[in-house]
Amino acid sequence: MKRYIFGECVKGATHERTGVSLQDSKKIVEVSEDITIISVADGHGSQKCPLSEYGSKMAVNVFCDVMKRYIESYGSSKKELAGLVSYLNREGDTRFAQEICEEWQTRVRRSFVKRKDKNEKYGHLLDEDEIKDIEGVYSLYGTTLLGMLITDTFVFSFQIGDGDINMVTTDDIAPLVEPEKFLGTETHSLSKIDAWKKSVSSVKMKNAKSDLPYLYMLSTDGFANSYKNNDEFYKTCRDYFDMIGQHGFEAIKENLGGWLKETSQLGCGDDITLVLAYFCR
Repeated sequence: MKRYIFGECVKGATHERTGVSLQDSKKIVEVSEDITIISVADGHGSQKCPLSEYGSKMAVNVFCDVMKRYIESYGSSKKELAGLVSYLNREGDTRFAQEICEEWQTRVRRSFVKRKDKNEKYGHLLDEDEIKDIEGVYSLYGTTLLGMLITDTFVFSFQIGDGDINMVTTDDIAPLVEPEKFLGTETHSLSKIDAWKKSVSSVKMKNAKSDLPYLYMLSTDGFANSYKNNDEFYKTCRDYFDMIGQHGFEAIKENLGGWLKETSQLGCGDDITLVLAYFCR
């Protein structure tokens, strides 16, 4: 089985005009020939979240670091991964989610204290001895988080906040998790003390030989929001799947950044991150 994994983060057209920095982040970790960890995050970028670009970077690092520790703990053989499958099935949106949130909060606190020590902006929000409003500090770094663990035998999907994790096959396009949908710009966030309670996760078993080819797509909400409706969004997902099959992954990789910039310009104007993981014979 061959696999091709690549992604791009592009600054949205609105942020280009206003001079706001890129708020999205992505990370791809190739653990082995059979195991890949992928994560994307979307910093909120609002006035209440002036450090969210750093929050999103921490989020993707946390997901990949925590998941890698789990793999090292359980082992990476198919027999050993069976134990991890069982755990993630039971605890993906509880204990695992709690660990993700706690690790992110720890890194945020550490980052904020360093800013205070260096007299950097926003350090005035920290009292001499303690943080007065810990959730207020987390809000400065507010972000969403999406992540996947992809192996030859199963795929684990995890999400807090908006964005999309889809699987495209020759016959179907389907979300791997179903996050709660909001109207407008509202979304769940890692910045909430009990953010783990709003996480969603799933484990999908797969037959590596019979399911080929297939494509996993992780994207921040700027991608789907740039289309009129879900049908148009799914049509684009299908187009990416078909183009990879017809023209090869390298051609898509070379053009992806430019296509996403155009999508933002013609769409909602938000930052867009898209990671593609294509598997074939």
